[in-house]
Amino acid sequence: MAGYDSYSFAPDESIIFDKIIKYIVDVVVVICLGLFVVTYFGVDEKVVGNSMSPTLLNDQRIFVDTFTYKLVEPEKEDIVVFNKAVNEGAFGTYVKRIVATPGDTVQIKNGKLYINDKIYNTVDDVKIVNAGNISTKMTLDVDEYFVIGDNINNSEDSRFSTIGTVSKEEIVGKVWFIFAPFKNINFVD
Repeated sequence: MAGYDSYSFAPDESIIFDKIIKYIVDVVVVICLGLFVVTYFGVDEKVVGNSMSPTLLNDQRIFVDTFTYKLVEPEKEDIVVFNKAVNEGAFGTYVKRIVATPGDTVQIKNGKLYINDKIYNTVDDVKIVNAGNISTKMTLDVDEYFVIGDNINNSEDSRFSTIGTVSKEEIVGKVWFIFAPFKNINFVD
């Protein structure tokens, strides 16, 4: 019939192809950006053990920000990954929470942790069974950080000579993100 144009409502194949190509390019850019961030600003680590439970669990994979502490000092409540010499030439990698910073005093008495003579409420707020080396008050020197596990009665941490205090140089970085297993993906506070 004259005067009528035929319209097609089927998607044009070139539009579909363009969308697929754009999607693939977007995915490649995101992957490259992720690799760049991990390579230059962080590392991934695997949590071994339950000393940081309930905050971090055994076998979780975490992203560790290795850049921030080049600009600022570690702070109380930061969860950090650090390396400590365990034998001559061998290092262990640990994940713990900073509870005291340079100049602070630390002591465990009557099953409670005291920071600067004030009770520090641990994550589970349980009675601490083993005071380790801090049954008497200890003052942290410059560049000494005191770290504990959130599961304090199941943690090898700064209370014990095997770990002791941690220096900024030993700190790898701040735990930032849980990325595996998938059901636990979350930022870490």
